Amino acid sequence: MKLSVFTVATPDLTPEELCRAAASAGIEGLEWRCKETPEELRKEKPSFWGHNICTISPDAGEDEIARFERAASGSGRKVLALTPYLACGDLESTDRVFRLAKRLGASMVRVGVPGYNRTRPYGELFEEAIAYLNEVEPLARDYGIKALIETHHVTIAPSAGLAHRLVSRYNPEHVGVLYDPGNMVHEGFENYRMGLELLGPHLAHVHVKNAGWSPSESQPNTPQAMGAGGAEADPLQPADWKSGWRPIASGIVPWKQVLADLKSVNYDGWFGLEDFSGAYGSAEMLHTYAKQMKTWMEEL
Repeated sequence: MKLSVFTVATPDLTPEELCRAAASAGIEGLEWRCKETPEELRKEKPSFWGHNICTISPDAGEDEIARFERAASGSGRKVLALTPYLACGDLESTDRVFRLAKRLGASMVRVGVPGYNRTRPYGELFEEAIAYLNEVEPLARDYGIKALIETHHVTIAPSAGLAHRLVSRYNPEHVGVLYDPGNMVHEGFENYRMGLELLGPHLAHVHVKNAGWSPSESQPNTPQAMGAGGAEADPLQPADWKSGWRPIASGIVPWKQVLADLKSVNYDGWFGLEDFSGAYGSAEMLHTYAKQMKTWMEEL
């Protein structure tokens, strides 16, 4: 089993600290978060999507690049991916990130997918995505780096099926899918095995995290208020549920079943940690994750 960590989940560790902690946990692969960090964010305490100190800039200079190279090589870790936040259609930024990924020895880069918020029709957004991917595929081929579409809520690719519709026309050697069941708790759930069978050779990478749903405390129709099989307190008031992040073993995604389904389709790629629950400190989270995944895989 090949384990990696996406450094968005370790915002309080420097690249050097992350690499040492990953080595201690037996996690071989690194997925560097790639994003600019504005000066105002650097004054804040570390956070996943704000002041994340385990992040490389897309415009990294020689000193910054050398630092990340030394951190990885000095700990014997493998740079697996560069994971930026590219906008669909931004080919200039996409090329810049591919160039940086090549320099760092990464083999995969996440590329942009249009968001979906009901303001523009899906068909229009789909055509924009295809126009972008038509340019990304030769870019990926030329750099020798696979472009990844992630299954992600609030985009036009929240499920394996919709991600497959985007990538199916492209060579899986150059364009693939980053399969993220944790994101699919929020939106995009499908039977895991069916989705994996559909993706076939386009299944390129897997992220490991979890999430769950809970009812709003202010609504009348909570399960607690209704009781088992009870009548609704107000049948004209739709229930209000919210999703949030959970530790890997205690969310809706049944990870042992997902691992079994991945095994059934002969997946032999990487499993990348991306836990946003905040249940553990960063170093403890890495050790817990490695123990969970190895134990569950051995039990299959």
